[in-house]
Amino acid sequence: MSSNSRHESMSNINITPLVDVMLVLLVVFMVTVPVIVKCKDTGKVDIDLPKTNSAAPLSDDIQTIIAVDAEGKIKLDRGGSENAEDSGMELCSCAGIVDQYAQCLAPLQGKLEAIEYLKDGRKIYFLADRHLPYGLVVDVMARIKAAGITNLGMVTNPLEKAE
Repeated sequence: MSSNSRHESMSNINITPLVDVMLVLLVVFMVTVPVIVKCKDTGKVDIDLPKTNSAAPLSDDIQTIIAVDAEGKIKLDRGGSENAEDSGMELCSCAGIVDQYAQCLAPLQGKLEAIEYLKDGRKIYFLADRHLPYGLVVDVMARIKAAGITNLGMVTNPLEKAE
């Protein structure tokens, strides 16, 4: 009988690790559910965006600029060019459009792809009026990237120093 008891396998399940995992999951859900519900009710998460002190580019560095003015007009300016067509060429306009930018921005990518000197990998600087809707600015940047322009820099004003 003693030889049979040695070969018998143990059929008990150790449930302590299972209970530990379940309790940890319960605590995680108890902590995260109120945060998710709060975000869902307000429709947003408060984000305090960082402010930076970045060095302004030298004026000689800025050669090609894509700018979006306060009216929503998107222009291309090739600084240092003697060709009048390269100075302030309007690519498209989203003036008066509130939130659906797809139609007014439709020609932008094609126009940028057709301009040969933008394909040489040069730095392109992007300026956007601070009062423009964020969605418009992001959509313009996405279309610039889709046109094959990957070397894109944002131009901002430096922080004002408190006196």
